[in-house]
Amino acid sequence: MNIVYGISGEGLGHVFEAIEIITRLKEEGHSVKVLTYGERAMDSLARFSPTRIEGIHLHFNDGGLSISATVAGNLKIIPFFLRNWAPLLREIEAFEPDAFVTAYEPFTMLVAHLLGIPLVSMDNQNELLYVQPPAGTDMFAFRIATLATRICTHGAARYVVKSFKKLEDRRSVRFVAPVIQREIRRLRPVEGNHVLVYLTKENPGLIEVLRTLDETFIVYCLNRVGQEANITYRAKGPSFVPDLESCKAIIATTGFSLISDSIFLKKPYFGVPLRKQFEQTYNAQFLRDSGLGDYSEDPTREQLAGFLAKRAEYSARLQGYDLDPTQQEETLLGVLCELCAPEGRLQPVL
Repeated sequence: MNIVYGISGEGLGHVFEAIEIITRLKEEGHSVKVLTYGERAMDSLARFSPTRIEGIHLHFNDGGLSISATVAGNLKIIPFFLRNWAPLLREIEAFEPDAFVTAYEPFTMLVAHLLGIPLVSMDNQNELLYVQPPAGTDMFAFRIATLATRICTHGAARYVVKSFKKLEDRRSVRFVAPVIQREIRRLRPVEGNHVLVYLTKENPGLIEVLRTLDETFIVYCLNRVGQEANITYRAKGPSFVPDLESCKAIIATTGFSLISDSIFLKKPYFGVPLRKQFEQTYNAQFLRDSGLGDYSEDPTREQLAGFLAKRAEYSARLQGYDLDPTQQEETLLGVLCELCAPEGRLQPVL
């Protein structure tokens, strides 16, 4: 089977997941053409010879996600596709695809519909369409998130939706546990002396709070390197996975992938969600509601000290949380077989 796989290059969560999925697809004998954007995504997926496209990047200011800056910063997408639409379409048609998979990447969705070929959407964002927003939700951020999800994944024949909540399947929707990278599956987690901190943007207030705590912190933030009192700054690289394996807890922004890894490795997690990005707030609320961690947009010393003091409670709950690290890829393989069965392709559910 020839599969076109479009991957969002905003952040690396979809990218790391795609590495596992593409590897499995190739092991099963399928051919995969990868579409993505952004330098980090292109570099991470280099072994699969990805085709470069353009896509949406989020822009933040001190108040959180900025809609105006995000719109202005992504205007370059329009001239790129005006210049490259025809050659990209010829390249994809020459591949003779049997199916398309989109990981929150809208160009893939558009081409699949244009060519009349089955589309599978695979992401965690589609869960937002089937749940009630938690109490206190910023409804504007929630509506922006759900609108973006509907646009990016419109009309897929099947939706493979990653969820921590184990929701019931629907007619065209399969809810699955998130895939865990093989590198993470091979780890043998231990409880070391340090707390791992991972931030996707600077947070001076949080750093000031960390300095007041009698703990050792290893901080990954924008490739800063150095030592300050009880804080060691490291650039993202080979040291991250060993630091994750041996940490006693995690303090981090609330991206889906790192929370998934923390659950698999049974690491308590304190979330610091990015402001006005509803997906991050939703993931953070899950940590609190499930008893696997806690969160605050603006953590205080008392909150972090309280979280660290309750590590044993969080760890006990984590031991009882079952996460199947291969369910997502097994489900995708089954869905692709359904869509491309000899008796005829299924029509998209619009």
